Amino acid sequence: MGKIDDTIPVIGFLPALVITIVFGIVFQLAGNWMLMLFAGAFGALFVRRIRKAFLVGFLGIALAWSLLFVYLSITAQAMAVANIFIGLLGLDGLGALVIVISVLIGALLGGFGGLLGRALYEFLDEFLPSEDGSDIAPQPQPESAEEEATLEE
Repeated sequence: MGKIDDTIPVIGFLPALVITIVFGIVFQLAGNWMLMLFAGAFGALFVRRIRKAFLVGFLGIALAWSLLFVYLSITAQAMAVANIFIGLLGLDGLGALVIVISVLIGALLGGFGGLLGRALYEFLDEFLPSEDGSDIAPQPQPESAEEEATLEE
């Protein structure tokens, strides 16, 4: 088995974003908001930079939740429910604020999931052998006392 980054191809930012959106919608329909961390981490598989991994998770989950809220606003009166919740705080008529805050929280979950996933993939790659058959890079050997003495002088 090779390294994770050698096995999974780099497909670019936009395809990784689409993959994150799809997994975000599927995981949200499963009914567990905590799975957004995994959706962001899965999207981070396809990019190599940690900033892009955060952006893929953040934007992917933000767009996924926005699409779901638009659907719910059209079919299930999500704005009426949001107005009830914001009314509990004494802010009548700002139901969209509840939706914006919910999307922002979901986006942060996805972004931090992407960040954590990318960091985990890079950490695990340090311990996996590469495809060319070489094992982990050799550890540096401590210098002998004689060599240290000559270096100090």
